[in-house]
Amino acid sequence: MVECAAVQASDVFVDVGSGTGRAAALVHLLTGAAAIGIEIQPALVHASRDLTTRLNALRFSPIQGDATVLTGCITIGSIFFLYCPFSGARLEKILDDLEPIARTRPIRVCCVDLSLPPRPWLTFAAPPSGNLTVYRSTLLDKGS
Repeated sequence: MVECAAVQASDVFVDVGSGTGRAAALVHLLTGAAAIGIEIQPALVHASRDLTTRLNALRFSPIQGDATVLTGCITIGSIFFLYCPFSGARLEKILDDLEPIARTRPIRVCCVDLSLPPRPWLTFAAPPSGNLTVYRSTLLDKGS
């Protein structure tokens, strides 16, 4: 995912439904990108904060809350990672909340084992690879 999404140190990686924070911490450690994990379950957020402390991952911030409320508020995000967190109306809301962010700068949405409902402002960044799909926003493309 790091390679397919071309994650750079200047990115802000947002793990939507981050669980114990392993993916966000790994992305931060591999790339230097700042990472934010959104998780609703308090025990998993606590485990994520423990992991952050143990790894001395200073640019990784786990936050507790509902992703359908928080994702659109993280306007500094440039890469949003969805590892099969949910579907239906909740997924639709998150995508709708990402569109205003994509109007301010290009973003990527990375999905594992999850097909996104179509959005006119999202396209494949590259052909799907196994169970990973990386999308990119098109709102700031020339001619859009």
